[in-house]
Amino acid sequence: MEQRKLHVFFRRVSTVNQDLEMQITADAPFREKLLPEEIHVIDEFAVSANKKSTEERPEMLKLISLIKQDKVSTVYAFDRTRLFRNYYDGMEFQDICRKHGVSLVYTSSGQGHVKATDSTFLEGVLLMFSNIEGQNIARRTNEVQRRCPPKKLGYTKVSETKQYVKSLDNRETVHSYFDALQNVLTVEDLS
Repeated sequence: MEQRKLHVFFRRVSTVNQDLEMQITADAPFREKLLPEEIHVIDEFAVSANKKSTEERPEMLKLISLIKQDKVSTVYAFDRTRLFRNYYDGMEFQDICRKHGVSLVYTSSGQGHVKATDSTFLEGVLLMFSNIEGQNIARRTNEVQRRCPPKKLGYTKVSETKQYVKSLDNRETVHSYFDALQNVLTVEDLS
């Protein structure tokens, strides 16, 4: 008897502060229609598809390996960005899926959601948008870090208000640092 192919539910979050709940909820109606032995879940935690290539993502490599072994019928993901942010990695993945007869299903619904298509051109354009969106996220994150860094010498950040209060624990260290800086008159003194 031929073994049934798997329906793989792939979920990814970029940081440790995020959870998979929205993606799990979105793919639940699809899982409910399948037999338990047909379902295979792959979760990537704290993996930035902006910063890591496919080769640096062990869970994605597991998915690709299953596909290349012809063990996968369908891959479900919340949207394209959960699979890849990099245009070239995304197009290569699309090619692997096509070659092995694997369907892609995006479980997101609502504004801006475009279902998976068989059009290489359209998928390429949509992956370009994912790539651009990923770059914009990285840019905005850098802006936030610059304007509101997680740490300032001598201060503690209050997460709820995003404000800094003086840290009494480091008071002496900070004062001695600035006292020493007041004596710097030349570049040689600074070094």
